[in-house]
Amino acid sequence: MDSTLDVARSFVQAVQDRNADAAAALCAEDVQVTLPGLPEPFQGKEGVRQMIRMAPLELVQTPRDELVDGKNVKITTLTRAPGIFANYTTWNFEIDGSLVRRLNFELRAAN
Repeated sequence: MDSTLDVARSFVQAVQDRNADAAAALCAEDVQVTLPGLPEPFQGKEGVRQMIRMAPLELVQTPRDELVDGKNVKITTLTRAPGIFANYTTWNFEIDGSLVRRLNFELRAAN
């Protein structure tokens, strides 16, 4: 990967493609992923795989904004699961070298 932004973009694409192994390959062994509403973060590469397996089967993410500040990357997408929900999702990445170390999400209604 050429940059932290490339790593973050690749992770978002892997999630959209439901490619759990590709997403996990972009992560550090001790990655933590925190989702709103869940009491505990997903831990490690297997936790990333589990998060992707839990996602709706049809998940469409359209990029809206990107911000890079050193090792921190924010990507905002319009996230839709047709017939289920639509929201703006801000993916807050902490990237160490070329690996995702931490990821958390901010959600807000799209309507």
